[in-house]
Amino acid sequence: MKKTLRILLGASIILLALAVTIVSSSFPGAVVAGRKIPGPAFFPVLLSIILVPSGLYQIAAGIKTQAGEGGWSFGLGAANGVIIVTALVAYVLLMDVLGYALSTVMFSMVLLLRLKVPFLKAAVISLVIAGFIVAVFGRVFLIQLPAGQLGLPW
Repeated sequence: MKKTLRILLGASIILLALAVTIVSSSFPGAVVAGRKIPGPAFFPVLLSIILVPSGLYQIAAGIKTQAGEGGWSFGLGAANGVIIVTALVAYVLLMDVLGYALSTVMFSMVLLLRLKVPFLKAAVISLVIAGFIVAVFGRVFLIQLPAGQLGLPW
């Protein structure tokens, strides 16, 4: 089972990298002062380039794994992985509705509470993180952060 899972994980990582590269190719280029510079596709393509060898490694490790070696168990690490991935998906989906700031506070709270940080401390840290990011990127660098359907000012 472990052998099959590792091979499937590696193939999934490679497919994800290819999908990101294909989608990124439709991003507009960037030209400043008549000179072409890396545009919005640069970072996703760079991450895809890093993901492909990682996927190949997982496939190779899966092939080397003996058929009966190990088993599959759903332990604390796997539960944390599922919680993090679920929280990330919810974060991205809720950002359009609730806006960047509120979604970030909620996402931080979920992760901090999962790490057993006391509620009040988690709330303060989440608010400070969201406030800092909004202040730096939204106010200083003037990057437009999603306001969501609620239209929250920050």
